[in-house]
Amino acid sequence: MPVTKCRHIFFLTLLTFTLTTALPPIIKIGAIFTQEEKDSSTELAFKYAVYRINRDKTLLPKTTLVYDIQYVPKDDSFHASKKACQQVQDGVQAVFGPSDPLLGAHIHSICDALDIPHLESRLDLDSEYKEFSINLHPAQTLLNNAFYDVIDFLNWTRVAIIYEEDYGLIKLRELVRSPGQREVEIHIRQADPDSYRSVLKEVKTKEIHNLIVDTRPENMHHFLRGILQLQMNDYKYHYLFTSFDIETFDLEDFKYNFVNMTAFRMVDAEDVNVRQVLEDMQRFQPTGHSPLNKTSVIQAGPALMYDSVLVFAVGLQTLEQSHSLVPANVSCDAEMPWDGGLSLINYINSVELKGLSGPIEFKEGRRIQFKLDLLKLKQHSLVKVGEWSPATGVNISDRAAFFDSGSMNVTLVVITILKADLAVGSMTINYARESVIDFTKPFMNLGISILFKVPTDKESRFFTFLDPLALEIWLLAFVAFVSVCLCLYAISRFSPYEWYNPKPWKGKDDPRLMVNTFSLSNSVWFITGTLLRQGAGLNPKATSTRIVGGIWWFFTLIIISSYTANLAAFLTVERMITPIENAEDLAGQTDISYGTLDSGSTMTFFRDSMIETYKKMWRFMENKKPSVFVPTYEEGIRRVLEGNYAFLMESTMLDYIVQRDCNLTQIGGLLDSKGYGIATPMGSPWRDKISLAILELQEKGEIQMLYDKWWKNPGDTCTRNEKGKESKANALGVDNIGGVFVVLLCGLAIAVIVAIFEFCYNSKKITKLERRVASAPHQSLCAEMLEELCFALRCRGSRQRPALKRQCSKCLPGTTYVPATFDLPPPVNNGLRSQRSSMAVSLEVPPDLHGHTPSCDLDHRP
Repeated sequence: MPVTKCRHIFFLTLLTFTLTTALPPIIKIGAIFTQEEKDSSTELAFKYAVYRINRDKTLLPKTTLVYDIQYVPKDDSFHASKKACQQVQDGVQAVFGPSDPLLGAHIHSICDALDIPHLESRLDLDSEYKEFSINLHPAQTLLNNAFYDVIDFLNWTRVAIIYEEDYGLIKLRELVRSPGQREVEIHIRQADPDSYRSVLKEVKTKEIHNLIVDTRPENMHHFLRGILQLQMNDYKYHYLFTSFDIETFDLEDFKYNFVNMTAFRMVDAEDVNVRQVLEDMQRFQPTGHSPLNKTSVIQAGPALMYDSVLVFAVGLQTLEQSHSLVPANVSCDAEMPWDGGLSLINYINSVELKGLSGPIEFKEGRRIQFKLDLLKLKQHSLVKVGEWSPATGVNISDRAAFFDSGSMNVTLVVITILKADLAVGSMTINYARESVIDFTKPFMNLGISILFKVPTDKESRFFTFLDPLALEIWLLAFVAFVSVCLCLYAISRFSPYEWYNPKPWKGKDDPRLMVNTFSLSNSVWFITGTLLRQGAGLNPKATSTRIVGGIWWFFTLIIISSYTANLAAFLTVERMITPIENAEDLAGQTDISYGTLDSGSTMTFFRDSMIETYKKMWRFMENKKPSVFVPTYEEGIRRVLEGNYAFLMESTMLDYIVQRDCNLTQIGGLLDSKGYGIATPMGSPWRDKISLAILELQEKGEIQMLYDKWWKNPGDTCTRNEKGKESKANALGVDNIGGVFVVLLCGLAIAVIVAIFEFCYNSKKITKLERRVASAPHQSLCAEMLEELCFALRCRGSRQRPALKRQCSKCLPGTTYVPATFDLPPPVNNGLRSQRSSMAVSLEVPPDLHGHTPSCDLDHRP
């Protein structure tokens, strides 16, 4: 009985201990990602890690991890803090991320205040101790030691550091301080995708062949393209990348040029355990994406995120053996720390394991144990050539990869005299060379062409409609207009057939009343109307005046038709100000300088040419001061971009430059025709075989494909906005024909001013005439103007003007009758005797104020 009682007590004690040390069945964890990281490899690696831990019943058999993911804008610390507080209030027992340094610092301050573990996998440049932070990313001080050990092994004395982020210099400050016995000359430049090429060009000019590259992984392809464009991809250059993801870069164009590229990696994909995890991760696609981006290589960021979740789970497993874990019940408002947070962070800090990123061990939240594989690009792929760890430093396992040129598996022939099998390069086939060596069939055809700056668009002017005719044509047209007006006026007055009597008396013309229709004003009006293709209401009667009118109509027909036709072209076709179109234009002027590369084949072509145009160009270039010859292609291109200079160069280089700089263009065609060939010794058996191979490659189009790849790669070429001949014409805008509206408004304004002048002048004249005639009614000038104005504005009423109406009101009493016979027509023949009757009526009316007999509107009916 005592034994049985002891057993019961033992099992009860064991059960009580088990219940008190068990973990909760559900543990919540939170993760914060930027909006750019949504559905990224890092987020998918986090989800996969939770999925794998929940599936592994040996790690946390009675506990399930449940995650809550929140997304925040980059650099928005306010929303990040709100999201973290929301997760804390929901009871999360650890927070993962974010990768942004600014957001990470704010999230850590919240976790540190509430004693909640904060697990990070980002580069942290802050060297201060953080109590509740666990960071799986290696410290930058240790990484700098790794970079310096490689520099010391390679015996670099001159190094260029190219960094992109603002904190890049802080990352590499230990390298800048150049520790150790040996002095290293370091050049530091900050660059971005827009300035990669200029910075690389500066490094090349200074003849620095060793570069440490610290750029963003997403911009690496821009940097690699700059290396290719500047031809810095040969064995002389060595690039050490700070990124751990060199295996994800496209290095296809660098494999076969023996360019030296070196970098570290954290994930050893050749490890058996790592390969198993990656294969299982490849099948995990909750959102249709793969954490490996459909490759067999995982980036460092996702790998560290996976390891951080694994470290948290192992810490929970260790804590479960000796402590109980009370779920967190804290909030940002109460500011009461979590009781179990300190114990949990201590157990996590003591975890030692091997993850995707290698061995993991912490000291005060910082990772002190890890292994880096040193990779180097060889002819076919990236290979592991060494390792580095904080304890042992660098250990190079393949020294021949850096110094033994025999591993390249090529045979180099170094010549001091003519002892070589082949000479491959941009060698032009010409008479002098062909006389001493044999060339294969040309693999590329070329010629000399003209490089010039792209002409500027012709600016639209407000009075563009005046452009179809030259200034001298406008002046001559005006002179012709004035001359024809005066000629018509003079001839009409000289010719008797242009005179007529408007009121014949008894069927006869009274010479005292003869008038001429073509007065000076009417002549101007007639010429203006016909010029503008409108009727003027006047027609010449005499033969002489009709000849003047007819020849003027012919003149206006040609002028207006020519103007209309040319106006359409000027307003709808965009024209460029192109001062030269070909070599003949260049030779026929002296305003634009032109030159060639000094002591090159192009210069020799012009010097020895027998064509008169090219001889003239050579004399110009030879005698021009300052010299138009340039030492390098870069200098020639610079002078072209400065303007007023044309550079004569081979079309292959010209085409390459024009494709990449939209400010440059090719003028005209090729000045000559030649080809690049491969040189062989005289009588070499390789000549015919290589020629056949070249012809085969040309027929298959492979040479053209290579040409398009290196010359016209869409990623390298600039985007031109050119309009073809088939493009539609542009719509006319105010800047094209707005001047027509200005002319119309000016004409209307002048007409209004003239009408006002006529109104005032006529009112004043009437007032003076009424004062001279005593019997005529008269009034003041202001009253007369007011009465005339009222008449002009009246829409209904009398049709007679006020002055004429006043005069007609006085004409009835003064009438007299004078006998005048009017013959009446005979009546219709109806059997009656026709009769003829006559009546005498005469109405004598005094003259009006203008000296003419007024026509009184006696028959007017309102």
